[in-house]
Amino acid sequence: MRKALFLAAALAAGSAQADFIPVALSGTNILTLGVNNGSLQVTENYLNNGPLGKLVVQATLLPRTFENQLNDVVKTAINNSGASFQAGKLTGVPTITLAPNANGTVQMTLSGLSYEARSQYSGTKFGVINYSCTNTLALRNVVISAQYGRADNSTIAGSVGITSTPSSSTDCDSNLSWILPVIGDLIVNKVNGKIDAKLLANLQQYTANTASKLYFGDDFNWLTGLNRIVPANAVVPLPNGGSFPLGQYVTDNITYLLANSQISLTIGRGADFSPVLGTNEPPRTLAGDAITLTLATPAVTFSANLKESYQVRWQWKCSVAKPSLNCADPR
Repeated sequence: MRKALFLAAALAAGSAQADFIPVALSGTNILTLGVNNGSLQVTENYLNNGPLGKLVVQATLLPRTFENQLNDVVKTAINNSGASFQAGKLTGVPTITLAPNANGTVQMTLSGLSYEARSQYSGTKFGVINYSCTNTLALRNVVISAQYGRADNSTIAGSVGITSTPSSSTDCDSNLSWILPVIGDLIVNKVNGKIDAKLLANLQQYTANTASKLYFGDDFNWLTGLNRIVPANAVVPLPNGGSFPLGQYVTDNITYLLANSQISLTIGRGADFSPVLGTNEPPRTLAGDAITLTLATPAVTFSANLKESYQVRWQWKCSVAKPSLNCADPR
């Protein structure tokens, strides 16, 4: 599934005169658990469609899903404001933290993301001057916060909020600053006035889906969710020759962990199967993190890292963007 998504992206990418497209030969999902200076590594062949692979797919699809949701909201607002939406891009590596509140709810914060959207605005001034402008709307350092009921993973009404550092810039096809000094601000002001309510509604749904899929599991149960990342049978060998039954510890102490722990989870993008543009064949190993989790309490701190690693061959293409071009393989 992931490879098909990357291939679709490859076919739409620009190119130099010698491009390389990765083709997976073999791959492994690798879970590394750490506690008390000990570590345990669990591996899974990517072809097996096992629990680790399913978790990788869910995690790496979340930022893309969120990007699509943002684009839908911003596109509607920009088009309704008289401009024309061109494209929107979400960047960064999202980090989600969960911390218990004294009232029994859970505070969730998502950070590490930025968003940028481009739109075009054209028209005629004074009946004789035609202009076409491109506006770039940027939201830097986006932080989303929400509260959840511990028992059922429901978002508390009115608890979802968002902060960011907004900016706007406008480039026109001629020097029209004396005619259109605030065209960028006008677009941003129109957009901001229309997207707030729907944007918050989408953010609420996104944070709920994120918590549900990665923390709570399909049955909205904390233990089920944690056991997807920390298997119940996981026993971590320690440097002194002993061992720590981490999976059993999570199962037996779930109430204590919920009441006293701060959980931090970073969602990576996994192995990057994007085409490589240029003339030199890239390395034949592709690897990347999908999930990095840290759970800290006064009693114990443990970590879990899930990554994928692939051995690939590089399929040479004269031009990904223009398949009909012919040129010599540079290798």
